Amino acid sequence: MTRKRLSPVIQKKAAKTVGRFLAYCSIMKACRAYPRLRHGGPIALVLVLPAGAQPEDFEKAAFVTLNAHQAANNSFIDACRIVHAAKQWSRNKAASAKPHDIFLVDRVVILAKTIHEVPEQVLAAVDGVVTLPSPEPRHVIAAARVCLRQRASRQDAEAIAAMPHSLISLMMRQSRAVSQALEAMRKASSPSGSPSRTRPLRLADLTGYGEAADWGRELAVDLEDWRDGRIGWTDVDRGILISGPPGTGKTIFAKALAASCDVHLVLGSLSRWQARGHLGDLLKAMRAAFQEAKDKAPSILFIDEVDAIGDREKFSDHNAQYCTEVVAGLLECIDGAEGNEGVVVVGACNHPDRLDAAIVRPGRLDRHIRIQLPDEQARIGILRWHLDGVLKTADLAGIANRTAGWSGAGLEQLVRDGRRRARRERRDMLVDDLTASLPPLVKLPDQLLRRAAIHEAGHAVIATVLGLPFDHVEISDVIALDADATYLPVGGVRMRRNPFREQTAQTLLDEICLFLGGIAAEEVILGNRSLGAGGAIGSDLHLATMTALRLEASYGLGKGLAFLSTDNDDELLAILQRSHIIRERVNAILDEQMNKTTTLVRERKGDLDRIGRMLLERKRITAADVARLVSGGDSAGRLAGARRVHPLRRSW
Repeated sequence: MTRKRLSPVIQKKAAKTVGRFLAYCSIMKACRAYPRLRHGGPIALVLVLPAGAQPEDFEKAAFVTLNAHQAANNSFIDACRIVHAAKQWSRNKAASAKPHDIFLVDRVVILAKTIHEVPEQVLAAVDGVVTLPSPEPRHVIAAARVCLRQRASRQDAEAIAAMPHSLISLMMRQSRAVSQALEAMRKASSPSGSPSRTRPLRLADLTGYGEAADWGRELAVDLEDWRDGRIGWTDVDRGILISGPPGTGKTIFAKALAASCDVHLVLGSLSRWQARGHLGDLLKAMRAAFQEAKDKAPSILFIDEVDAIGDREKFSDHNAQYCTEVVAGLLECIDGAEGNEGVVVVGACNHPDRLDAAIVRPGRLDRHIRIQLPDEQARIGILRWHLDGVLKTADLAGIANRTAGWSGAGLEQLVRDGRRRARRERRDMLVDDLTASLPPLVKLPDQLLRRAAIHEAGHAVIATVLGLPFDHVEISDVIALDADATYLPVGGVRMRRNPFREQTAQTLLDEICLFLGGIAAEEVILGNRSLGAGGAIGSDLHLATMTALRLEASYGLGKGLAFLSTDNDDELLAILQRSHIIRERVNAILDEQMNKTTTLVRERKGDLDRIGRMLLERKRITAADVARLVSGGDSAGRLAGARRVHPLRRSW
């Protein structure tokens, strides 16, 4: 397509803007098989726009194309019809549409983002469906000459052709050079650009989402295949549940998922719907959210804090009827969304065990993916994203190391605080601005550090003696002094677990011994024990107690055979508080295993002392090192078969 090949009238109409010119080139190239389009004969076509298209440009270009045969007479008349499918029809109204109304003229072009926007009757009536291609470099070169009266190099043209059409249309103007327009496009589409100002966050920008991000990318491919008619809707995942600790970015994931899939996003939650008023208003707001998702399909309906809906099996108070109707209403809506093509329901929660079983049955939110707290590499990636291109060459490993256990929301707050600090001092941001917002590092006193080394050595010795495989044991001589923290770990053992290992009463009792190994070591070596083994969820005493509880109340492996609870922590603790018999049995198990653990530690008191001194010296030692120091240790046998690495268990 060159300037010479365009008649003066076509040039004037089609080459008014770069976006319109490229749209015209795309239509003419793709519709060569339909000569009647160019020569004035009756024709009806569906044109599927390329991704990132500017619909207005293609509307103008289609009008020029339909009237091109009249260019010689220098007269453009409205003897054709151009229809935007998204405005003309919605999928839920397709049955009541009147397709014959648009064929009252001989020349018709229907513009659609996907063929699924067009009713089946219309698709059967048109002469063809044409998928328009993205612009080619030669078209970009011609557009620069015709529209901007500039020369574009082949290299620049290739880079521009790879950009979304809407971005090209916006950036390439007569007021700037082609090279400047290209640079503006690169900034607007660069990951380092501000997500709130240049482009939406996408899955490619997320780090630390693992299986959830993989699923999202697969969904994007499936939705694209569905749009193009290569697969049916039954082949697409229509419901998923994602769970994780607060602040892990479940809402951010939903927004990135919608952007990556190029679909509409509807945000909903029980609190959002409940704010409308009484039960009738809540159900009406819930149905309206699902209806919006249907009307704008393909779409993603995100239900935040879906666990707040509750479980009908556990409703027992005066609100039971109200809550039951809410659950029933949600199930009805999900089933309706399942029956309507193009709607993917994503539920998010912190406590998946609190969900009604019917919500997660097959055909509803039947796939469950957990989003974990980000690891060190993921924390670096999250920091980079929120830094928005600032501190590109800075080493953030130290900050990532000091933020172990932080959520994505906490890291975002850290960057925001750092920006504020630099802004107040009217200067560029430094790494020190980030470290300044971290809890201060405090060096542990020698006496406290020795206790920590003995404590962790106790865990390592018990693990080695009982054949529980682990990677390493470590301590730190500095801690982050967080004023809000009630539990300050200074060491831990990274355990390995074999998913195929038999779980019996004995293996669970061995785990209890492992949890109690630290306080047993303190008693044997130091003559007393500290409060470091308890006081918090995830502490040694908490883990040992919960394991003993599961033995007695859930697994039927203790003195009683009755099933009293699932292995949910909240249910188990409630039983522990209500039943003195269960408390006595749990205490009996803990006492027995504490005596066993103390005996094992006392028999290896010398080994324990040597491991403690080595920890003080090296701060980290491997399982093989521990095995060599423990009398009769067999490192090879005890490390075999480990496959899945658990996060570091903080035990003091």
